[in-house]
Parts: sequence; structure tokens; C-alpha cells
Amino acid sequence: MVLVLVGALTPAGPALGVTKTQVDRACATSAGAYEAYLSAKSEFRVAAEAYEAAALEVENVLYRQERAAETLEIRQSDMEVAKDRFEQQAVEAYMNGGSANPALFFMASSLDEVITSTEFLSSAASDEQDIASDLAALQGELGVLQGQLVVLEQDLRVVESDRLAAKDVQEQAMLADQNAWEKLSGECANLQKQYEIEVARAAAARGGGAAGVSAAATPGFRCPFPGSSFIDSWGAARSGGRAHKGTDMMGPYGAPLYAAASGIVYTANSGLGGRSVWVVAEYGVAFYYAHLSGYNVSSGSRVSIGDVVGFNGDSGNAAGGAPHLHFEIHPGGRGAAAVNPYPTLVSACR
Repeated sequence: MVLVLVGALTPAGPALGVTKTQVDRACATSAGAYEAYLSAKSEFRVAAEAYEAAALEVENVLYRQERAAETLEIRQSDMEVAKDRFEQQAVEAYMNGGSANPALFFMASSLDEVITSTEFLSSAASDEQDIASDLAALQGELGVLQGQLVVLEQDLRVVESDRLAAKDVQEQAMLADQNAWEKLSGECANLQKQYEIEVARAAAARGGGAAGVSAAATPGFRCPFPGSSFIDSWGAARSGGRAHKGTDMMGPYGAPLYAAASGIVYTANSGLGGRSVWVVAEYGVAFYYAHLSGYNVSSGSRVSIGDVVGFNGDSGNAAGGAPHLHFEIHPGGRGAAAVNPYPTLVSACR
């Protein structure tokens, strides 16, 4: 049984076919197990949100590291260009009867020693001193950037430690959540499942991509990751100002992932999604699977619904974190906008 969480227990939308009162009545004979399930579900939601926050902090530090490293590389290149220009101009000026002796450049232990020496300052032309000033500014900026990278490396160790701690808590909460679900009686579990499905769809009915798609738009939809746990994290903040456009389905590393529909598959690999698979259904909807540990398909081949397309992992920017499948639904096909897959997954992944 898949254990999924509902973001809110009170929907703001159409009336539900199954009410909370009906669920309570059905679960009255196993009230202790039902209360344990509700408690475990709530604890997993809290743990999952805490992990999301910790993982975002790691993403943000890595993002700042990348930007600082890119800027440092550009400034180092600028420095080399400016240094060559400075040395060339100084030699040319000396050959024309002025400026500092070029031997300064060969005898000095550093460029700083050249541009701050008394001989250079007393004999250099104003344009040479301007270039020297630019060089000094670049050197100062390089020092600042290098210092930032040192601090960011220290920050990364801290936030990575926090993420690992949150990962452990989340995984324990996930197991407790799943175990509590399995102890529910049949009628109680069936009504609770239907209630959660209806609450998820009602809570998502805010319009636009957040509302997901109707069941008719994904006929025969197969759960891509049975046994996983997940919450509704559509729109959650991500590094670089991005927003989360899918559902993260948490589960064991290497667990099989299944084709949600029959169609054509395409594989890809990137720094963000890592090893990924697109399943483009025969009816046109595209399903995106990211952070896989490996593939079980060849790009361009055809799969039938329920075929294993790959295996759960932590590739891409999920490296080092909790293994999970990042799953998206694109009703208009590859390249079209994504919609919230959570309501569809709640319906299929019990």
C-alpha cells in the first residue's frame, strides 16, 4: 500500500462524496489504529516538509557556489588580459624613452610588488597607473570572491549535515506512516482512501496547473512508484527562483519505476534532473520521471503500461539526498506546461 498525504483536511471546493463523519464511523471498530494512522500521516507531512526545507538550503548554497565560481573564473580571465596589457604598455613606453624599467616585471615576486614600488610610481605614465589601478581593483575582487567560496564551502557542510539529519527523520516517519496504514481495517482503509482522493482534488481545485488533470485525461493511469510516500509540494520554492512543478515520491533506492501509460519513451541526463525518462502516452500526455539511478528502456522504444522504465535514485541535483522519483504530468506533451500530478497520484497510488 502506498502511503500518501493530503495537504489539508478541510477542502475549499465542491462537496465531498465521502465525508469525514462516514470515515470516522467506518473506523470506529479500529479507532486506535485509525488514530495512529492519522498521527503517523501528520508526522510524515511535517518530516517531509522539514526535509524539503533542508534540501532547499543545500540547493541554495550550491547555487551561490556555482555563481561565485563562475564570477571568479571571469574575473581571473579579466585579470590575465589586463596584466598582459599592462606589461605590454609598460615595455612599449620604456622603449619610447619613458616609464619604469621593464626589468621590474622580471625581478619582482608579484604584480603587487611592481605596481606599488617607488620606482614604478615615480616613473609610470598616468595611463599606466590607471591600468595598474584597474589591476589592483581586480585583485581585490578576486580576493573577495575566493573568501566567499571558502565561507560557502563551510556553509555547505552545515546545511548538508542538516539535510542528512532531516532525511533520517523523514525515512523513519515514512515507515511509520506506511505501517500504520497497513493496520487499518478493510472498510476503514477503503473509505479513508476515497476521502483522501476527494480532499486532494478539492484542495487542488484552485484553477490553472495547480488543479491537475481529470481522470478522463489520463485513462488507465498506472502508479509510477508503488510503495512510495509523498505530499503535495506543487509550487514549493526551489533554488534560482524556480518553483516545484511535480511531486517527489520518496522510496527505497533502486526500486522499480513503472510506465504510467503505454507509449514511446525518451531518456535524458542533465545536472538538474539527472537520469530521466519521458513516457509520451498514446493519448498525447507526457509523463516525466527524474533522478533515476538507472534506465530499463532505450530512448525511442515503445513501452506498455506497467513496464519498468527505470529505478529510483538520487541523480542530478538530488545527489546525496533522499532517493526519490520527481514525477511530472504534461497534458500537452513534451515541451508543454506541467500540471500538479498530486491528485492523480493520490487516486492511483494506494
